[in-house]
Amino acid sequence: MSNKISIVVPTRSRSRLLRQALRSVRTQTWAERDVVVVDDASTDDTAAMLAEEFPEARVVRHEVAKGPGAARNAGVTATDSDWVFFWDDDDLMHPSHLEALLQASLAARPRSLVSGRLRSFVIVDDDVRLAPVVCTPEDRPGIETIAEFLQPHRRGTLTLSTILWPRRLFETLSWDEDLLVNEDVDFFGRAILAGWQTVGRPVGMNYIRQHAGERASTDTTARALLSPARYRLKWSELLSSHPEREVCAAAMRDGFMAQLIDLSGRREAETVMPLLREAFGQWGGRHLYVTPPPRHWLKRALAQGVLDVGGLPALRWLLTQAARLRGDGDGQPSRFRAPLSDADRADAAIIRAVQ
Repeated sequence: MSNKISIVVPTRSRSRLLRQALRSVRTQTWAERDVVVVDDASTDDTAAMLAEEFPEARVVRHEVAKGPGAARNAGVTATDSDWVFFWDDDDLMHPSHLEALLQASLAARPRSLVSGRLRSFVIVDDDVRLAPVVCTPEDRPGIETIAEFLQPHRRGTLTLSTILWPRRLFETLSWDEDLLVNEDVDFFGRAILAGWQTVGRPVGMNYIRQHAGERASTDTTARALLSPARYRLKWSELLSSHPEREVCAAAMRDGFMAQLIDLSGRREAETVMPLLREAFGQWGGRHLYVTPPPRHWLKRALAQGVLDVGGLPALRWLLTQAARLRGDGDGQPSRFRAPLSDADRADAAIIRAVQ
């Protein structure tokens, strides 16, 4: 088995962030690697930037945007390595990230997907602020990992870019190209159902950028709007007869409830709303509720009262107004802090070096 790693990077019209991501690749201590950039119909200077600044990258160009699943499938097809590393075009990584993941993967038991460490970051007035380091549990049942994926308000313990994916996995699995959102956790989950096990190891470090904009190019089409609902309906079917389905029941209910709130009153969702309500009931949903629940008891009572009296559209309006007042989406959640420890300062320096 070769130890060459192919790094697959889907991108669309974010050349500035892509430049920083590829600079991060160049710092990697593992030299046996290549990069496949899948340009999903960019309309900015991405093509020219890649040709001028990163001639070593292989570029697969889509003339019409096909979405992240299709981009990753195309990237896998274009690779010739026995390890595939999926990477978002706005993230960064520690210089030893790939090497550490490879060594841990080689030492793991068969059919393991070794997940390393991650931490989120934001850039505020040119300063780096960091969230705590996260790593998936060392030995967690696969169904519990799937439940984490299904929880709509989760802070995940693993991502695509904390794992090196063995080539043989793609002999039976591919990305769902119909999903424009949640396509990553769908792929993850189907790998687990196919018998692969995620195991956590405190190695490497993937830096996930949080910012005011979308983490992927914004898509306002009905297909994108309904993609989270389709993901949840798909997984409702996949887990309907699973012997441990109850482990996922609460997360499934929360997911359907979140979709009912988000899609209420939208004309594009008229046909899917009855399916969501039916699935909500099949997973034990008895009464509609607010998710995520406000922390303060008075706010919880107010939101539930609005839902009980005015229904889903009224609740959606209330939550939208509350989010605006809070300033959600400003990219500066309270969990981010200025570097305090030596390890924090080292991570901040790595991030700053490629800006």
